[in-house]
This record gives sequence, C-alpha cells and structure tokens, in this order.
Amino acid sequence: MNENYKDLETTGIEDSAKYVAIAINAIPLAGGVMAGIANEVIAKRQSRRLNNFLISLAEKFKSVSEKINRDFISKEEFQDLTEDIFSKAAEIKQKEKLEALKAIFLNTVLSDKPNYNEAVEMAALIERWQSRHIILLKILSNPIEADEQRGRVVGNGGGFSTSISHVLKLLLPTWDEEQIERTWLELYDARIHKTDGVRTTLTDSGIHQLENRLTEYGIKVIRYIKEPA
Repeated sequence: MNENYKDLETTGIEDSAKYVAIAINAIPLAGGVMAGIANEVIAKRQSRRLNNFLISLAEKFKSVSEKINRDFISKEEFQDLTEDIFSKAAEIKQKEKLEALKAIFLNTVLSDKPNYNEAVEMAALIERWQSRHIILLKILSNPIEADEQRGRVVGNGGGFSTSISHVLKLLLPTWDEEQIERTWLELYDARIHKTDGVRTTLTDSGIHQLENRLTEYGIKVIRYIKEPA
C-alpha cells in the first residue's frame, strides 16, 4: 500500500473514508464514477476493511491506468460492475475473497473484450465460496510454484505410491483430511477440476500429481481471480 496510507490501520473510520475519496478521485478517467459509487457503499457500511480494499484497488487501478479499456469504462456496464464489486466487498471479511474481487474488477477493465456478464458471474462465485476454495484453486493453477512457496515440502516424489490427499496435506498442514476432501469435492462439483476423489493410490510423482487437473472453466476462473501484474 502507498506510504500515504500506511497508517490507515490506526486511523479512524471517518478519516480513512476521506483517504478513500482522495485515492479514488485520483484515478484517471474513471475516478469520478468510482468515487460516487464508493461513497454510496461506504455510507451504508463503513468499515476499515472496506476502506482498505477500496484504496488498494484504487492504487492498483492507477498503476495500470494506461492499459485500461477506455471504451468499457465509458459504458453503463462499468458502473454496474463497480457497484456490484464494491457492494460485495462491503459484506466480505476474508482476505482471499477480497483479493479475488479486486482481481476480477481489474482483469475486466484491462481486457480487450470485457465480458460484463462473465465478470458478474465470477464475482457471484467468489461471494459464495470460502477462502479455502480460492486457496486450493490457486494451488491447482500452479502446483510447482505453490510447492516452492512452501519450501518444496512435496518435491518430485520418488516413493512407491502416494495420493492427492497426501500431497495436499503436505501443502496445507493446518487443514484436516475432512476439510481437504470436502473442499476438493466442492470444487469438483463446481466443474473446476476433473478428479472426483483424493484418496486413490497413485504412483508417486510428487507435486506433479496436481498438474493439468483444472477444467477449461477452472482455468477461466483462475484467469479472473489472479491479480494482473
């Protein structure tokens, strides 16, 4: 977060709302529209968490402003998407879900061919999900990177056999087996990946067991919820 806002955590909610207005109004082209919607949402549900979300989004938006789709932000669909994302963010507490909403918004306005209906569908999906669904989806989107971030706790295997459940337990040591299996099956039911169970015994190829398991829809979802560089 920008240094101008580094003390926001200890700032009063009313004062932090002023920082939101400053940050959003500074966005080229779209700032006026976004600030108006933000003010309406803040008036209904003031919270430091919401203010932090809005400032973070504004700062990222400014950093990519030269790449935004100017035609899209001039349309009513842009206003509708902004209201939808901001309103959902006001009701959400989990960091992973807020980050996903921010990414959906940014990826849509940066797209050469923004799809409003698809973006709204993705936002609704994130609203229904829990953080655990997003965490597991991100692991499946790049298993090797996920393993490296955790100190290569899985590696390339080498034993005689393993299972998806065992691999995920190494990556998610604070999750119990029930939580792993339930989350996996819920993502399967949502057509995010292709494998219906986690306990089947498999030849041990380590972290590579998780590769290439996403469906086309799962790949589309991760493209929306991965924040642009």
